[in-house]
Amino acid sequence: MWQHIAYDWVDPLEMAAGIPASAGDFVLLHSGLEAPFTGRYSLLALYKDREVVAEDFKPLEPMLTTRQPTYENAWFGYFGYGLKNVLEELPHDKAWHIALPNLHMATYKMVIRFDHRMKQIDIWAKSSAELSALPAPKKFSGYKAPKISKIDSDMTKKQYLKKVTEVQEAILRGDIYQANLTRKFTGLFEKETDAFALFTKLCAVSPAPYSAFLRLGDTAILSSSPERLLTLTAEGMAESRPIKGSAPRGHNVAEDIFNKEQLQASTKNRSENLMIVDLMRNDISRGCEIGSVRVSDLYDITSYSTIHHMSSAVQGKKRAEVSPLQLAKYCFPPGSMTGAPKIEAMRLCSTLEPYARGIYSGAIGYFGGDGTVDLSVVIRTLVIQGTRFEFQVGGGIVEDSTPEDEWRETMTKARGIAGALGLSLKELEGI
Repeated sequence: MWQHIAYDWVDPLEMAAGIPASAGDFVLLHSGLEAPFTGRYSLLALYKDREVVAEDFKPLEPMLTTRQPTYENAWFGYFGYGLKNVLEELPHDKAWHIALPNLHMATYKMVIRFDHRMKQIDIWAKSSAELSALPAPKKFSGYKAPKISKIDSDMTKKQYLKKVTEVQEAILRGDIYQANLTRKFTGLFEKETDAFALFTKLCAVSPAPYSAFLRLGDTAILSSSPERLLTLTAEGMAESRPIKGSAPRGHNVAEDIFNKEQLQASTKNRSENLMIVDLMRNDISRGCEIGSVRVSDLYDITSYSTIHHMSSAVQGKKRAEVSPLQLAKYCFPPGSMTGAPKIEAMRLCSTLEPYARGIYSGAIGYFGGDGTVDLSVVIRTLVIQGTRFEFQVGGGIVEDSTPEDEWRETMTKARGIAGALGLSLKELEGI
């Protein structure tokens, strides 16, 4: 039986920092920034119980068939972008810098919920043994950026600009309306680094409602995503909040307000956003009751430490016969990371991008035992394996995109991770 106890308030980052290496894998879903639609709770899952590591969804499907209390059969982990090949007939991914399984999900013997608003902590544990092994919170000391011995990209600026033009040529041919073209940065640390300390720095320089840290064997995944792929309540109410349209934060108040207003009024960004909203309406409606799907918060602007984003909300009521996993599969991969039409956009990007995206453009989150789901879109994410690391940036290309502006947007999206790594944008721009 799961037990429930109250605990005095501790910051979730400090609690997770106290988890010893001997505890093995753990997942922290960290709400580092509260938004009107999310960000109240953080979840820390530790002491791994069962695990599914696979290249497709099949091994996970039977694990989610029984209805149980929220955390008693809660599966935490990620879906990699490569699962697109399971769902559609698409070109397979090419070269890898850090190779990861397409799917990694696990249940844990302890789940700690942090209520940031009420400053309360609730703990669910499988037995008293786990309760006695509650991690001792660890205060943060000074942060020192890791030394990087090598950093590279799979596209130079010149190559990226050329490929933006190729996407626009495909649009003019009528093949697609929009494609999300991405580029990957890869590198080496001089020595193995403290990945969680790096995550706390990322949370400081780029706080986000869907931050996440996953320690999975020798791999660490550090995410500061602002984007919701899918939430599902126990009653079956579903929501996706695709982001399309971005502008940098200003250097002063006047410039910041100007950039935000320009984004809000931008015909180009609105059309880009609307295309993906229509795509997500189609995806989510495949698993929802007829007439229940609606759009709210159209062209909403949310501001983060380094960037303004335009997002919209698509909501619906899941059909009773559709499982939570099936609804997630209908919405996968995130339309904001593919383009429209979805399959043709994915096919085109596979031919233009030299490296496999890996976890990038996939999903991180959990499936609760009670049918709840909370999944973020994997953007603003750093993957570390030994001394190797990688992160990826991109943007939606439409007919009236300006290649130079699109390249500049990728640099804006890289600011948070670059700051945590101790890199300047000028250093990235020269790669």
